[in-house]
Formats: sequence, C-alpha cells, structure tokens
Amino acid sequence: MTQLHALILAGGSGTRFWPASRAAHPKQFLDILGRGKTLLQATVDRIQKLLPLDRIWIAANPQHADLLALQLPAFPKGQILFEPLARNTAPPILWAALHLVRTDPEAVLWILPADHYIPDEGPFIDLMRQVFATCDFSDAIFTVGIKPRYPHTGYGYIQYVPGPGLCHPVKTFTEKPSRELAELFLQSGDFLWNSGMFIASLSVILRAFQKEAPEVYEAFQDISLDDPEAVRSAFQRVPAISFDYAIMEKYHPVKVVEGHFAWWDLGGWKALHEVSPHDEHGNTLRGQVYTQAVRDTLFFSAQPHKLIIAQGLEGYLILDTEDALVILPQSEEQSLREWVQRLRTEGKLRYL
Repeated sequence: MTQLHALILAGGSGTRFWPASRAAHPKQFLDILGRGKTLLQATVDRIQKLLPLDRIWIAANPQHADLLALQLPAFPKGQILFEPLARNTAPPILWAALHLVRTDPEAVLWILPADHYIPDEGPFIDLMRQVFATCDFSDAIFTVGIKPRYPHTGYGYIQYVPGPGLCHPVKTFTEKPSRELAELFLQSGDFLWNSGMFIASLSVILRAFQKEAPEVYEAFQDISLDDPEAVRSAFQRVPAISFDYAIMEKYHPVKVVEGHFAWWDLGGWKALHEVSPHDEHGNTLRGQVYTQAVRDTLFFSAQPHKLIIAQGLEGYLILDTEDALVILPQSEEQSLREWVQRLRTEGKLRYL
C-alpha cells in the first residue's frame, strides 16, 4: 500500500520578519500570531490530523537544533534533516526524496512550508484527505491553489484549465507578477495563488529533478546519504534555487487542486497585519499602544512593559524589539531586506 509522508520546509531565515525574526531565531520558531504556538508547532499539529509523527519529516538549519528540541520535544530526532548549507528549497527536497526512497520507494511526498496560517483547518483537512484518497500520483506533480482575494504581488500565480472534478491541468506558473499583471490574472478568472504545497510520488520527484534540474540531481548521485561530509559536498556543488523555479515552472504534467479555505502565507509584516485583529481604524495593536489619528498601521512590540504613543500616521509598520526600532510605510516593506543586507555589510551582525 502506498504510504504518504510529509516534508516540512523549516530552514528559512525569515528576513522579511526582521527585526523580530533573527538568524538564530527565525519566524518559524516565533509565536508571531500571538496564539500560544509557533508557526512550526502549528504546522506539525495540523499535519498530525492526517499523518502519524513517524511519517512527518522536517528540513531545517542545524543552527536551530536546540530550538527544534525545545519546541517539538516529542518529534523523532531521526526525522529531522539538517541542511548543511542554505540552498533554498529544491536541494533539500531532492535530498529528502532520496533519503525516503531507500526505505519506501512507492511513497508519496507532501511538501509544505512551515509558515502558513490556516485559521479554519476543517475544510483544509477534508480537502487533503480527498486529494490523497482519489488523485493518481503516477505521473503528475500536484499543487494546491487558492482563489485570489485581491491582486497580491508577493505570491506566485497558477493558470489552470477549469473543469469538473478535483484536479485541473496547469497551463503556466508566474512568480510574483506586477500589480497590473496580477489585476489581469484576477479578471481572467483562471488563475489561483500558488500556496507552495506540492504532492508527488517519490519516483515522479526524482524523474523531475533528473529531467529539469540535472545540475542538482547529479550532485547527489553516487554519494552516501548518511555521510555528513558527502552531503555537505553535494550541497556545496548545487545552486541555491527554489523548487518552483527548478521544477514546477518546467515539469509536465502538473495539476492543481483548488483550496476553498482561508489561507495566508505569512511572508512578512503586511501579511501579519492582514490576518490580525484590527481596531475601528484598521490598526493592529500588539503591545501597550495608544493612538490618535492613526489608520491602517501595524504596531508590533516585543516589550509589553514599554508604552508606545503614536499620532498622525497612516499605513505604517512600527516594529519594536529589545534592540531595534523600525518605522516604515507598509508600501516599503520590501526594503527590510535591503536594510538587513546593509547591516550585514557594515558588520552589525549582533542585530541580525
């Protein structure tokens, strides 16, 4: 009987949630939503509604081994794959597939990030049960698409062929379009947001890498996957490339399942503002905050003892941690990465 395994991608640095997210403690290990669970803990709990722990795997940065042990004390240590070098998502996915194929060659792998927010998990669980029970994984790679709510420019878009049934053929993938293009996608009605969740048999994943990303595939051939130095050498030889770019934009056939459930990719502060409670003026107030004539602004304070008073702002991010204060328009959120790079260039690593 074909078994399903899940791979949680938890190796990211979380730069877009700086200054709360740091290299030693990135966003997936933060309770960024203030709900009593970190994003990673919530993801593991969600998957456990469909799979036992012994079929859940985590790809992570070895720098975070202590955090993993602290936040997931019951998680089997042998099912954490520590990436020796950060190389985006394609290399660790291939490594995990090669690791699993030795003991369960007929398995299907469900790949998903550690930073999704799904407030009502019932419809999500029901849909995934249908997918795993009815879809034919012998040839295609499957992804989950979300009906766009507005022309978001930070998500990838999937153009598909609508029709009856659960699964639909995919025509194109477009990563992070311009505002104008995103608006056209919404008007056309045949585009979905790319959730970043993928499902495929191990044999299909390996065939896709061999065909579409040979430079990644060949680096892992003829090495001992249990030899840390051999794996490190393989990671050194491959490019840093996402699974989307390396495989999904080129492989055929790809099918999409439309998800009719509330979903957010918590990629940055604007996304947190969107999913968080608001006051009557559209502000999110995390901390001891007093406002006057302030609208559509996110206040995030990691210091509950500190009083924040603001007046005359609209559309801002106010981010306050123990050693950093960031104030910038939400429209300039992407500049956080530039600031992080500037701090790195200037050697101010204590803030990163």
